[in-house]
Formats: sequence, C-alpha cells, structure tokens
Amino acid sequence: MQLSTDFNDYTRHLLGRERYDIFARSLDDDPPTSIRLNPLKLTAEQIAPIVGDDVVGWCTLGRYLNRRPQFTFDPLMHAGYYYVQEASSMFLARAIGQYVDEPVVMLDMCAAPGGKSSLARCILPNDSLLIANEPIRTRANILAENMQKTGHPSVIVTNNYPAEISRSGIQADVILCDVPCSGEGMFRKDEGAIAEWSVQNVEKCWRLQREIVAEAWKCLNVGGLLIYSTCTFNTKENEENVRWICDNFDAEVLPVDTEKRWQITGSLLAGFAEPVYRFIPGFTRGEGLFMAVVRKRSGEVNGKKVKKEKATRKEYSGACCKWVEKADSYCFIDDNTRITAIPRRHVDTYMLLRQGTRIVTAGVTVGTIKGKDIIPDHALALSTALRRDAFPTVELDYQQAIGYLRKENIALPDHTEKGFVAVRFNGAVLGFMKNIGNRANNLYPQEWKIRSSHTPDEYDRIINI
Repeated sequence: MQLSTDFNDYTRHLLGRERYDIFARSLDDDPPTSIRLNPLKLTAEQIAPIVGDDVVGWCTLGRYLNRRPQFTFDPLMHAGYYYVQEASSMFLARAIGQYVDEPVVMLDMCAAPGGKSSLARCILPNDSLLIANEPIRTRANILAENMQKTGHPSVIVTNNYPAEISRSGIQADVILCDVPCSGEGMFRKDEGAIAEWSVQNVEKCWRLQREIVAEAWKCLNVGGLLIYSTCTFNTKENEENVRWICDNFDAEVLPVDTEKRWQITGSLLAGFAEPVYRFIPGFTRGEGLFMAVVRKRSGEVNGKKVKKEKATRKEYSGACCKWVEKADSYCFIDDNTRITAIPRRHVDTYMLLRQGTRIVTAGVTVGTIKGKDIIPDHALALSTALRRDAFPTVELDYQQAIGYLRKENIALPDHTEKGFVAVRFNGAVLGFMKNIGNRANNLYPQEWKIRSSHTPDEYDRIINI
C-alpha cells in the first residue's frame, strides 16, 4: 500500500520502527470480516458464545467470519438479526458493560451509519433511551434505517449539528463522541482515506473534534460518562484531545478492563499516562481505533422545561394500537399523517427534542394515515414491539424473500387472508404486503430495496436461527 511520506514519517516516529513495520505490513493484508449478533431478535441459545477464535474478545456478540459473504443477499441481515461491523469498534461494548448497569439516557453525537449506536442499544439496560444524532441529512437517513432494523422502540434519531443538540436542553447520562477524524485506522478498508490524508486535515480534525466535545459536555449530567473515539492513530486527535478535556473540564479518565492477549496499545503521548486504548492493525484483530472514557465530576448541565403542547401530544386510540405489544406502555401520537408509538417513560424527552431539534424517527412508526385507512409502517414490522399475532403471516422461500427485498411482485398462497400480511423468512419478519385478492402489493420501502439484479442460486447461510 502506497502511503505518503508525511504519514510514514509521523507514524513511524509515533509507533517506533519495530511496531510501525508490523503495522505497515498489515496494510497489505485483507481486513478481518466480522458481524455483531442482535440479542433483541436472537435468543440466548442462538447467541451463546463459541469458545475459540470466532468470538470477538471484547464483545461477546461479535463474531469473526473466515470469509466475506455477499451480505446483500442475506434476508436476515435486512431483518436486523445481525449487523456487519468492524471488530475494533465493538470495544464500546466493553466500556458500556463495565460502567452502565441501570437505565440511562445515552446520546451518540455523530452516529451514522449506526454501528456503535446499534451496539449500544443492544447492550444498554432495557429501559434506557438512546438518542442517535447525525448532522448530515443523507447519513441521518442511513442511520435511521439501521436503527429501525435493530428493532428497539426506545430510540430517537435526530439530524442536527452538535450546537443545535446542546441548545435543545437535552441532558444525558452517557455521551458517545465518535468524532470525524483523519481516518488513518481505515486505510486498508477505504483507499479513499489514504488519498484524503494530510497534515492539514489532521489539524482541521482535532479542532473540529474539540468543538464537538465542548458542545457534548454541556449535555452531560454530572457523574455521567463521555466516551471519546476516533479511527485514527496520531496523538493530536487522540491523547492530546483527551488531555485537553481533562485540562478544560473537571473530568477524570476511567480505565476499561482488557486482556493482554488482545494487544491493545496504551498512551503514546510522552508525559500522558492516563488509560486510553489504541487498536493497531497487525497487533489487534481489527482496524484502527482509539477510545477513552471520561467521567464528568462537576460543571454546568443543560436544563430546559418542556412546553405544554396539547395538540401535538394528542394520543391516538384507534385499532392500530392493537398491533403493538404491551400497548399501554406507549403514548400513541397522531400528527394527522402518521401514528408514532413513544415509550411513555421517554415522552417528555421526545417532546423536548421535538421542540428544538430535527427528528428523523422516534419510537416506533406504527402506521401512515391514508384516508380512512392506516397502512402499517415498515418500522413496525422490524420492531420488537410488533405483536406477533397482529397480522396473518406468510413464510417465503429464499428466492421469494430476495424478490420481496427487491420490491418485486410476490404471489401469496391462495388461502392467504385479505388485507395486510407480514412476510417472513426463516421466521424473521421482513416486512408487510397488502393482499387484495387477485394480487398483492409489496410494501417494502423503495429506498431500501436491493438494486442488484443478481440472485444466488442457493442461500448462503451466515448465521443459524
């Protein structure tokens, strides 16, 4: 792999010649392929860790694969039963698992495409609320898709810049700042990152990163955790920013339990010995990652009362409430175009965000109002809040499932009830169709459909359910 002279000189000096040589050789190797299982949709028996090299050491939900399958053609990926995620980034599970043991409000400030957010939602205590934010609208839409596939109803996806989030008055117990960076740790996964790297970009990044952290700090409750991460190696974007947090805010850096065999590297900044964690290809089995966990010991916290909005908080009491499991635990909000189910314990936070931020999705979008009808939303099909007996179901074979995910017309069995039908593959709900007798309308989202015309002859099973 051809790297710039500036990068070679800086990184060799940072890592030391021996460590740098091992790292540089690793860039010519194929990156490991890994997935993370979704415990919201898989049973404990299906997730039971396998003893051996297949399990990602720092995340029991992570699995290494010995090849890179065509994930696009696995219906179970589209159903949210697993997420294709780089192994090093799963270290977030170790940090959350060590320090979060009761329900919290967690904010992911720069969340797209959703790997770390969906991981967090899988391991946070069940009554927690996750706010996944992404400033760029196109990326926020991708984030919303991935969070809907995860299936947990206690998620709000927003599309705002950090300053807008802090002005909203939101308060969080845990904040993840997986900040935009120079991308040095992604070189073997993304050759574009090599072309974009420069000393000037590093300088630009560390300044932006501090701006994001400063806004996030305003939202963090005293005693709360800020998890800072990048996918880069240099100390300017990593240790020097963590030191800046400690110097400018009343913060303490917390240790995360690790094992020596993972070969995670600590601080590389002279005179800075706080516990930080750097994953280097060639040593750790994954891509480049830096992470640090800090606790807010004191300081000001956002505070903003929720305005009373009777019209926008009007509860819906129609028949579609019967589509949702434990419906009494939700507030069904009717905004005249769609009906959204928000967990009651998080309604005030939702209303606060609704007043001051752009919300992409929240809770479970139950259905869209069309005339006198309510069309069940795809988000409901993927949610763990869906009542399993709310709709008649049809099991599809593999070829039919791929056709459905391409938004093609699928013939349903003659005996299928008329009306809305949930279609499944291997028991996993893929979405809805509307059976009108002589044909059935495919309700899969147009923007999510598989666009490749290729269909494998046989199903390449990636996970067993």
